[in-house]
Amino acid sequence: MSAKSEEELEEQAEEETSDDRREIYLREGRTLSVAQAGQDELVEIRSSSGQVELRIKLTPDGPVLQMESARLQLKASEAVEIESKRIELRASETVQLSSDNEVKVDADGEVRVNGKMIYLN
Repeated sequence: MSAKSEEELEEQAEEETSDDRREIYLREGRTLSVAQAGQDELVEIRSSSGQVELRIKLTPDGPVLQMESARLQLKASEAVEIESKRIELRASETVQLSSDNEVKVDADGEVRVNGKMIYLN
């Protein structure tokens, strides 16, 4: 029995999936799939174990991005900007903000700092 080429495996994968789902096999056992989910369209990259690593859900309200990984890095030579109604950052260990220059906090409302011990300077 001979081994199948990548093209044959991709063709077989497309035949095995429904008309609403297309899959492409990537290196390291990952898969890229595009599927219809109700009104939404899903673009997913899954690990070889089947865990979702990256999901883009295209909804009527706009795209929703979901990532699951051991680390996430964003690097920009100029700026990283986030604009939203609400932003939540949560860490089970440490949240650290640092700058080589200044750190600014501006609010039109109240600024609250809660902690067991608060150190200034």
